[in-house]
Amino acid sequence: MKRLPLLLALVLLAFASTGLAQRSFQLRISVPSPALGFGLEANLQRDLVALVYGDVIFQGPGFLIGGEVLFKPDLGQFDRDLRGIKPYFGGGLGLRLPNANFALTLDAGLEFALDRDTGLFIGGQSVFPFNSSPYGRVLFGATFR
Repeated sequence: MKRLPLLLALVLLAFASTGLAQRSFQLRISVPSPALGFGLEANLQRDLVALVYGDVIFQGPGFLIGGEVLFKPDLGQFDRDLRGIKPYFGGGLGLRLPNANFALTLDAGLEFALDRDTGLFIGGQSVFPFNSSPYGRVLFGATFR
């Protein structure tokens, strides 16, 4: 039992080092069920992004851990005036703890680049658990590259 916190810390450091190598991580807040989270992004292809996240849900309390693949094009490649605006949509799998409830997730949103290294995003996430009713939430936060 004493090794569990050490194991969790090592897993967190492994994910953090991946995020620093890719130079992209997120700080996330969601409503209406209040949650605070951290996410790591990695570019898979030109407009394709992998996102791994973990959210602490204060209502319960509980955790939501998930991974998604997002299509996230920069509109600046189509029109120079729209550079830095990135709509995104995609989906993946999630796991709600402590009751180990697996779910499918669908995301859609918009990210605005403030400068080369910082962006703000707002989006919606629909969560479809396998053994309970679906729910949605609004996400907003910042992305740091």
